[in-house]
Parts: sequence; structure tokens; C-alpha cells
Amino acid sequence: MFTLPKKPTAASANKMKILFVCSANVCRSPMAEGIMRQLYSEAEIDSAGLHTGGGNAPDPQAVACAFRHGIDISALRSRPVFADDFAEFNLILTMDEDSAEYLELRRPQGDARYQKAKIENLAAYAGVSYIPNPYGSSNFENVFALLETACKKLIQENLASKA
Repeated sequence: MFTLPKKPTAASANKMKILFVCSANVCRSPMAEGIMRQLYSEAEIDSAGLHTGGGNAPDPQAVACAFRHGIDISALRSRPVFADDFAEFNLILTMDEDSAEYLELRRPQGDARYQKAKIENLAAYAGVSYIPNPYGSSNFENVFALLETACKKLIQENLASKA
């Protein structure tokens, strides 16, 4: 069983930092975080939600789905996207283009450090326009497969040479 390492520390400030973002940070982005941590340990990985107050555990179906694939995301807790995320992370990945555009509009202006993060639609790496929200459905396995495909393609196209 792959257990997620502890959250990033200041000692690893030079690593690539990737933030996965979905609506509530209880289904897609925690699964993406778990997948990416398993596939690409060379980066610091986190997840957040556009519409969450934070502190919620991942959806039990997301936890069970990830566990079936050897990934334990049960200790993760939701959090909102913070202004400092735009300065802290190199790459912010959303589940659809609308969310990427929304984040771009929320990017703080007037300080160059907030321009650090590149914002992209993760779904494009899976060859789709969006990764559906499985909340309240039985679609977790399909969503996991899309997330895994997207993460592998992201690594292959953009990260493998930076490790």
C-alpha cells in the first residue's frame, strides 16, 4: 500500500510544486494528489478546492477507489485555494477549462510573485475537455482512470526531463 508522505516542508523549497484543484477538494483533486504522489515523488503535490471552507475528509468512495489502486488518501483534508498558492506552486491543474479561467481571474495582481504558477486544465492531458465530478455517483473508477492517464501524460510531456 502506498501511503502518502507528509505535506511539504521548507527544506524542499527547490522542488517542483504542483497543486490539483477541483470544486470541493473531496473527490477529484485528492485522488489526483494521491496518484501524482505515487507516480512522481520528485515533486511536492497538494490539492485544494474552489468552493470549500476546508477541513473535510475525502469522499468515502474516493478513498475506497484510491485504496483499490494501492493509494491511501484517507488522511488528506480539504482546503480552499489561497492567494499565496499562485506564488508557491509552479503548476496549478484544474479539472476543466472553466475552472482554469476562474483561477486566472482570481490570481492576485500587482505583485510579480503571484505570476509564478502556470494554470492548466488537467483534463487536456487525458484527451478530454473536463474530468467529471463523481460526487454522488458510482463513476469513481472512470474518474480515477482519467486522472491517472492525465497524470502519466503530464509527467511524460512536461516533467520527466525536470526530475
